[in-house]
Amino acid sequence: MIDPICARNPKEAECLSKKHLTIIGCGSGGSALALMAARSGIGKLTLVDPETLALENVGRHMLSRSDVGKSKAKALKRLVKEINPNAEVHALADKFKELAQTPDLIISAADSFTCESMINDYSLRHGVPAIYGGCWGEASVGEILYVVPGRTPCYECLAGFRRDQVEIPDDPRKYTDLEFDATRIPGRAGLWPNILIIAGVMFQLVLALLDPESDRTQLIDYEHTLFLVNVSKYDSRLQPLATTFGKVKKGCNICRGRIDLRPSAELLEIARSVEAPSGDVRFAFAFGPDGCHRVQLREPPEAVDIPLIETTWEEGRDDHKTALGS
Repeated sequence: MIDPICARNPKEAECLSKKHLTIIGCGSGGSALALMAARSGIGKLTLVDPETLALENVGRHMLSRSDVGKSKAKALKRLVKEINPNAEVHALADKFKELAQTPDLIISAADSFTCESMINDYSLRHGVPAIYGGCWGEASVGEILYVVPGRTPCYECLAGFRRDQVEIPDDPRKYTDLEFDATRIPGRAGLWPNILIIAGVMFQLVLALLDPESDRTQLIDYEHTLFLVNVSKYDSRLQPLATTFGKVKKGCNICRGRIDLRPSAELLEIARSVEAPSGDVRFAFAFGPDGCHRVQLREPPEAVDIPLIETTWEEGRDDHKTALGS
């Protein structure tokens, strides 16, 4: 039975009531997406976030002052159930590792490169589509990537490039705390309305990937998988208050299914100085996603492939990625 709150979107609710959506990261963007899903009639929702709500989060979050100090995931579960009591909601107040049940779609609103790499690994192993969302500067430009395993570039095809573009302050805790995440992106300023616009575009992709009968499936061409949403960067080449569709070059080690060693000249010199038992062939061992492999050392290539974003967007000085999770 469709809840009366979905009386104005019965078609979407009929489809979504049979779907399982997982949201990893219950901060500003994740909380907005969770309530969009609740009001649209989602049948099953899994929320994952290890953090508690801080007062500084309230300015751009669906939760309120009364929830400060509480688990974001569990407090958000209560709010979702208040809106849509028919929804089955699971809240995990922990870091993402594995999921007890395989969902139909994963949304990453996390603020950590490590976490998103783990999500990508899960997505590819289980064949689950995923949407990754973040924003740049003071939430002035949203960056949204969708991944359909086997049909599109994966998250690492973009993240391998993005990691080099983001400045993360060095924290000595990474040497003493085994649980410390040194890849976590620091929070930045940004208005709540900007977050909502970016989350709203992300939810259009949610509907497109979950409902094959929806007109929104026209958004999915498996080629233009990167959406750049210019909310308030008016000096950018991106059209203001519009979405630019970009391509990500497929070619990371995960997508290619192999690892290429690209040794430096010094390493090659060392390798040449070591007598190889099998003649002139020298090799090393490298650990990959599916175990340990013997890899032949090769001369460095003339160039290293870098994922290219085929858009006219030029990063400004303040365009450092921030998370939808703060």
